Amino acid sequence: MGTDKYLATLEGVVVHGKKIGRSLGIPTANIPFTPGQTGQPDGVYVADLVLLDQGNRIVQGILNQGSHPTVPGGIPTIEIFLFDFQEDIYDQRVLVRYHSYLRPELTFATVEEMRLVILKDIQDAKQYFQDKPKTD
Repeated sequence: MGTDKYLATLEGVVVHGKKIGRSLGIPTANIPFTPGQTGQPDGVYVADLVLLDQGNRIVQGILNQGSHPTVPGGIPTIEIFLFDFQEDIYDQRVLVRYHSYLRPELTFATVEEMRLVILKDIQDAKQYFQDKPKTD
């Protein structure tokens, strides 16, 4: 798996987060990272997750990399929402692949405002994958 066709890749283990996404109906898999580790600016990306402990199965999604300023607290993370996915993958090894940058990380006035923007981001990411030629 070369990184040349991705903006960045990062291997890690899925950890428990603050469960904010779950409370909004947008549960995320959280992968800790060190700021600067991906070489990409904090923000929202079209991405997929390779489930290394499940035969390298690939699940598409959207991720936020950063310090989650609207709901601060905790360590910087990569939070990835996976499309049509409800499995428990805590403590599993994964490879995150960044496909396309959507927008910078933002601070929203309310959690509801954030939720609405995330829903639009999800639509944009699904459209990206729908339009993208299959190469994997």
